Amino acid sequence: MARLFKLAYQLHRHRFSGWTLDRWGVTLAWGAALVIVAQWLWRGRPGLPAWHWLVLALLALGGLALLILRGWAAQSRYVVFVPQSGRTAPAARPLTSEEKLPVWATGRFEVQTKTRVFADLQAYWRTYASREHTVLAIQHPGRFLWLGRTPDEDAGMWYIFLRPEVIQGIAAGQLTHGIKAAPALGITYRFTPPAIEGKRPPKPTTEMAYLAFEDEAGRNAVWADLLADRG
Repeated sequence: MARLFKLAYQLHRHRFSGWTLDRWGVTLAWGAALVIVAQWLWRGRPGLPAWHWLVLALLALGGLALLILRGWAAQSRYVVFVPQSGRTAPAARPLTSEEKLPVWATGRFEVQTKTRVFADLQAYWRTYASREHTVLAIQHPGRFLWLGRTPDEDAGMWYIFLRPEVIQGIAAGQLTHGIKAAPALGITYRFTPPAIEGKRPPKPTTEMAYLAFEDEAGRNAVWADLLADRG
C-alpha cells in the first residue's frame, strides 16, 4: 500500500502542460472509453468484439481506480503510519535553540499565505527559546516519468510551526513511504491557515504531521523535546 501511496503522490505532485499527471491519467482513460462508445453509436450499435468490451471496462475502471487512490492516499498524507502503542516514552528533555535534528517530514506546510501538502521532505527539527517548534524543509524541483515536473512556485523553503498550545497528541510508530520504513512520530495539532487580506479569517482545522527519523535515538530526542512542553 505504501508503494501505491507514493505513486499517487508522484502523480499528483508533478504536472504536464498545466495539469497534474493523475488528472491526465483519468482524462485519457475516460476519454478513450468515450471514443469507443461513440464509435459504437456511430456505427449504428453493431455488436462489439469481446476485446473491445474488455478494453472499455479496463479504461473506465482504471480512471475510477486513479480517482479512488488519489483520495485515499491524500487522506493519509501519502504515507502509511502504524502506531506503536507499547513504545515507552523517553524522559522529557528540552532541546536548545542551537540544536537542529534531521527528519523527513510529511504534512501541511506553509510559507507566507500559501499552504501545500508534501510527503517525505528532507527537513530539520528546531525548537526556539519561546518553545515554538519548527520543521524547516526544502522542496527541490523534480521530474517524474520524463514528462511531469513539480510546479516552479513550490520550490524553496517550507515550514510547519508547532506551538505547544496547539499540539493535541503525539504517537510513536513506524512510517513507510514507498519502500522506505523508519521510526516516526505522528503529531496531531490545531492548524490555522494563513490569513489572506480581504477574505474572511480562516477557521482552525485538525492536522497531522509525520516525522520520520534515521534511528530510534533521533526520534527519542524530538519526542523528549515535545514532552518537555508538558512540564
